[in-house]
Amino acid sequence: MQVRGNFAYLLVSLLGFLLIIAFLDQYPMVGGDQVLMFLIEGTLIVGVWSIARHRIWFRIGIALIAVGAINILMHAIFAHAWANYVNLVVALLFYLFTTFLAFEVLFTGNKIDLNMIMGSICVYILVGITWSILYFFESVIHPGAFKGIVEEAGKQRFSDLLYYSYVTLSTLGYGDITPVTPIARTLAYLEALFGQFYIAILVASFVGMHISVKRSKL
Repeated sequence: MQVRGNFAYLLVSLLGFLLIIAFLDQYPMVGGDQVLMFLIEGTLIVGVWSIARHRIWFRIGIALIAVGAINILMHAIFAHAWANYVNLVVALLFYLFTTFLAFEVLFTGNKIDLNMIMGSICVYILVGITWSILYFFESVIHPGAFKGIVEEAGKQRFSDLLYYSYVTLSTLGYGDITPVTPIARTLAYLEALFGQFYIAILVASFVGMHISVKRSKL
């Protein structure tokens, strides 16, 4: 199965996801867990449609979309609190799945083009979202795992953890939010390590591709 779109669709979807999360955080009266679940489902659909190249990966993606859709329906009918957690587990699996597919495209390509550059940005965004979900589950299992975040309904806000994830991934380290539990600290420094190595490996890969293309033209 060939790529029907490209990374542009996924990039727009992810950026839209981040912007809408920020809007919902700024104006909480217009949304809630249900909106977050729909946003995650939307990124699932766009991600699978745009970059699932092989039939088996496409089927896995469709299965995750189906589970997410059923979970949203169950939440709408029964309003179970656990539905949001199930949706985040599905999202975590999807983002890992999509990151793998994006890595496959990035590091098996033979030329640098706009699509590949957008793909590298998608991977960076996907990693940040993935880690924010891991932080969220750590904060649910161990309340107060992060200092500097106000808890709501016994859990720390996903938008704050999303912000913390990107601050850590980019090693900005503002210090307004800090991990407290050993697992939270371990997740934080692993994310920082990944962020640094990803940039280094990506640049080296792009330079290698550029040199290879130039030599092939000689």
